[in-house]
Amino acid sequence: MLRNQQTKFATIVIVILLAIAGRYLLLHPPAPKPLPEQPEKQQEMPQPIPNATPFDNAKYKSEPSVVVWLADKGYTQTMMLEKYLEGVVAQEMDPGWPQEALCAQAIASRTMSLKAIEAGTIRRLRGADVSTSKNELQAYAPEKVNDNVREAVRRTRGQILLYTGVLVHAIYSSCNGGIAATKEESFLTEISEPTPYFQPVKDDCMQNAPEKQQRWIVKISGREVAGAVGYKGNPADIKILETGSSGRIMYIGVGDNKVTGAEFRKKIGYDRLKSTLITEMVYNNGQFTFTGQGWGNGAGLCQWGAYTYAQAGWNAEQILKHFYPGVTINKIWE
Repeated sequence: MLRNQQTKFATIVIVILLAIAGRYLLLHPPAPKPLPEQPEKQQEMPQPIPNATPFDNAKYKSEPSVVVWLADKGYTQTMMLEKYLEGVVAQEMDPGWPQEALCAQAIASRTMSLKAIEAGTIRRLRGADVSTSKNELQAYAPEKVNDNVREAVRRTRGQILLYTGVLVHAIYSSCNGGIAATKEESFLTEISEPTPYFQPVKDDCMQNAPEKQQRWIVKISGREVAGAVGYKGNPADIKILETGSSGRIMYIGVGDNKVTGAEFRKKIGYDRLKSTLITEMVYNNGQFTFTGQGWGNGAGLCQWGAYTYAQAGWNAEQILKHFYPGVTINKIWE
């Protein structure tokens, strides 16, 4: 009898406590989760780029058609620019990635396409406006286009990146190793005009990038390294002579027998020396061991960084303004 009364009393107490807890939760809802870190606001007004030609919006009042050099087929095809961009975005970024990352890629790729058209680089090389060769401009795979990609291109239709009215070199890479490159580190000779929007900004790409892109080790014979820097002496003499703002190789060699880090990587091979963000270089038994981070030139948009930030809730504009500080997004055709 006593045991039953105790059980009944315990049940009543539990019910009362649950009621009080429920009332408390109604009056005091759980604290909201902290918002993902947002890009810092620009502290200084961007200054005009000396001797740079302002972009003429009037030339693109409507969407242009473009002549596309299909590198794998060896001939050209004419199509609307937005249609071409679908194939670019689908190949340059995983079509299944978050929408905001794809939108950022679409704006960067549209800007890069117009930069090539304005400069006439592919026109002189292939007699076309743009090329599907990764080494010449941007990769292209229309067979990979899905609804996710189409929506990203549609949502950003006509949007480009400008810096104080000048069309941006909207370069991008897969993984920047956690810190972006400056023009001087990756495009010292290729880009003549100043690029104040290429800054050594940090990002969180290392959270999600594949391990082979995060950190890697490659062994290269001393003879090959010596040949790449133009040195005929003992390979053991070769050193990293100077690094840039992000820590990437600026010059490697011996004295006057030196090359830029970007030229060195090109000679060794882009897939072997994945980046010039080298954390250690050791010579032993006739060969160099390079330890590095990231994959690609490292300048501008970091694709795995964009993925990480999109997952954290950033939108395309926030992503782009982080990787290209000081830019504006302008819509030039409807």
